[in-house]
Amino acid sequence: MPKQDSQRSKKKLWLLVLLLSLLVLLAGVAALILTNPWWEKPIDPGQFHSQTPSSTLPALSTEAPTVPTGTAAPVTTETLPTETTEPPLPDNPVDFKALQEINPDIYAWIYVPLGPECSDVDLPVCQSRPTDEDNFYLHRDIYRKYLFSGTVYTQKANAKDFSDRVTVMYGHNMLNGSMFAPLANLRDQKIFDEHEFFYVYTPGHILTYRIAAAIQFDTRHILNCFDFSSDRVFEDWIQNYIRNPKTMIRSVRPDVEVGLEDKLLILSTCLEHGATRYIVQGVLISDEPTN
Repeated sequence: MPKQDSQRSKKKLWLLVLLLSLLVLLAGVAALILTNPWWEKPIDPGQFHSQTPSSTLPALSTEAPTVPTGTAAPVTTETLPTETTEPPLPDNPVDFKALQEINPDIYAWIYVPLGPECSDVDLPVCQSRPTDEDNFYLHRDIYRKYLFSGTVYTQKANAKDFSDRVTVMYGHNMLNGSMFAPLANLRDQKIFDEHEFFYVYTPGHILTYRIAAAIQFDTRHILNCFDFSSDRVFEDWIQNYIRNPKTMIRSVRPDVEVGLEDKLLILSTCLEHGATRYIVQGVLISDEPTN
């Protein structure tokens, strides 16, 4: 082969290699954009709120009512009116009608206020259909389409009215700060001390939970590994994971009493890229009806 033809062939080969390399690079960038959670836009909760959740929260007190001492209440013979006017029910800030038109799997809304120094958790909650796998929403959005960050969800082992002794709610700890990522801020004792409550909205109800403990946990599936129908198992859980958790990453609120008659909601997310879990445990203290 003439030397000139050989040089042309080599140039064509290098151009082909360069073109293929460029195509592979472009394909990699496209895949990164489509799958990397940094590029995902978090859901805008405002589009499903008729008003901000913080404006409808129940007035709460963690202190027992005090009874004045030293003087007796004056005795009166005045006839009190027999008719009483019931106070109006508060409005539910979540537009469940709009949400369930999008997807009937959306049955609740979780709101964890963490103050101006952190982002709040303010998200819809799904549970998969009988024909879907339990973790259907691990990587699907509220429109049932693929989304790496998924949707906050509970599994079918839990009732949708939060009547179970222990309900577990799952959400990713996203690098872009969305989903359950703000919960990790509760590792800061100051933030934990200043934020005691989180809330679950359902059609017709506001459920208020007081945070009893937020701890690092292992990767065991809580509902599969602990039979909470057993009083002994539940009491052991309270003792070992709420009152006195055996972990270095722990925040505990000692004045929160948790007993066998109480109901827990556990918010579960990952730490250390999935090597461990971080669980925030709230005890139900109020169930307020809404419009």
